[in-house]
Amino acid sequence: MILNFMVINNKKIFLLIFFGFLLSVFQNNYNLKYYDKNIIDVDGEYYHQMIKTDALRYLSHGDKIKNQLKEGLNFFETGREHYTKYLPPRVYAAYYYLLDINLFSDRDKKIINIGVHLPYLIFQSFLYYVSVVFLFVSISQLINKKTCFFIVFFLCFEPTIFQYHSSFWSESIFFSLQILLLSLILKKKQTLLNFFIIGIFLALLSFQKEYSIFYIIPIIIYFYITTNNTNYKKYIIMFVGFFLIQSILGYNNYFRSGKFYLMTADSKVNLHNDLVKKVIQKKLKISGRSFDILEGKASLKWITENSIDYDNKMLEKNQEPGFFDYRNAIDEKNKIEFDNFIRNRSIFYFKKYPGDFIKFAIKSSIHIVLLNPFHIYSDNNFQSGEVYYKTKTHDKLIPYRIFYSLFIYTLCFYGLASIIKKRQFPLLLLLIISIIYFYGLVSWHGNTRYFMPVVIYLSFFFGFGVEKITNKKIN
Repeated sequence: MILNFMVINNKKIFLLIFFGFLLSVFQNNYNLKYYDKNIIDVDGEYYHQMIKTDALRYLSHGDKIKNQLKEGLNFFETGREHYTKYLPPRVYAAYYYLLDINLFSDRDKKIINIGVHLPYLIFQSFLYYVSVVFLFVSISQLINKKTCFFIVFFLCFEPTIFQYHSSFWSESIFFSLQILLLSLILKKKQTLLNFFIIGIFLALLSFQKEYSIFYIIPIIIYFYITTNNTNYKKYIIMFVGFFLIQSILGYNNYFRSGKFYLMTADSKVNLHNDLVKKVIQKKLKISGRSFDILEGKASLKWITENSIDYDNKMLEKNQEPGFFDYRNAIDEKNKIEFDNFIRNRSIFYFKKYPGDFIKFAIKSSIHIVLLNPFHIYSDNNFQSGEVYYKTKTHDKLIPYRIFYSLFIYTLCFYGLASIIKKRQFPLLLLLIISIIYFYGLVSWHGNTRYFMPVVIYLSFFFGFGVEKITNKKIN
């Protein structure tokens, strides 16, 4: 019976993917049934159990874009400053526009409409599982069916991935784009059209998460090493597709703000807010608020020296404004230069206290690899991560996360050995440079959610590892 089960064919793999999709739809319904609610916090303010923090930022921006389109505004003039990810608000805007839905039932109180988001979550799940189908079609020409089965199994059911399909975070669509991109890169036959489409998907990937904008470099390195090095036409075609899509963001920024730019503020400012702030607080033994005031004074000096106008009324609410207060008080065109100033402030601190930053980065880089299958559970049940981290629930779940992480990484280690033994070096190169890229850029942050893009590539190591172990047992 075991031998019959291990005879893997296309039908079994497609059924596996379909079952994964159905299970995801069930989870969509479950989460909405129990967590599609507006709650009043201790301050009397409303918040939605599933749509808050970053998710609320994406959805509210999408709702604004939808309303602007309904009012007849040109597409390239819609939206507000793209402080962070470009694509999520646009996807939500399309959803609200096509179904004629409003995000808020009471905009002033920020009460979110209930019972209107199931089609979106089903679409999100459908997109993901269709992307897995495309990947299987590509890798089935390079890898044996049994290994493909376990790769697909991991992608369909691995809980740290699976949980995001029933949430409003940006991860699920990002996973879909990663997988579609992998299916294009690993196609057995590469054409110039395929390279053009790869360029398009590389741009879309950066629209979903801004730090992916330089991922095109590792991909070019991969193709340069594994294919005909002298055929530069394919790289030019890839860049054409990449910059064609990037120009949409650039022109949207230009028509709205008067300045053509691609890099979001998030890629410049958050390093200062999420890394520098934490290190300097500890180094100088000051509070986070004191750090903000310190940087606020530096910001005011820079604004004055560069003769930049700012809205005093926005600063009157706070007697000691922080650097974000000053950023909010200037127009979008000047914010670009202000963000460059903040980035230079970060570099200044790096040079001044290199040892402290290295220690912090190492500690965060170790913590970030701890897999967290409970992220959406905690996000739905607690008002914020800051609240959750101080609870007994968080502490109780740590041992389970450690055990699960060790289990997955052990199987992946077996997979690494198997890939090397089978001399699948082009595939190994693609996986390694992708892991290094997506891990290296965000490992300093320490938030385990930022590690999730790496888990997509671990699916291959898992597949090869389980295939190797099951073959030993059968033998």
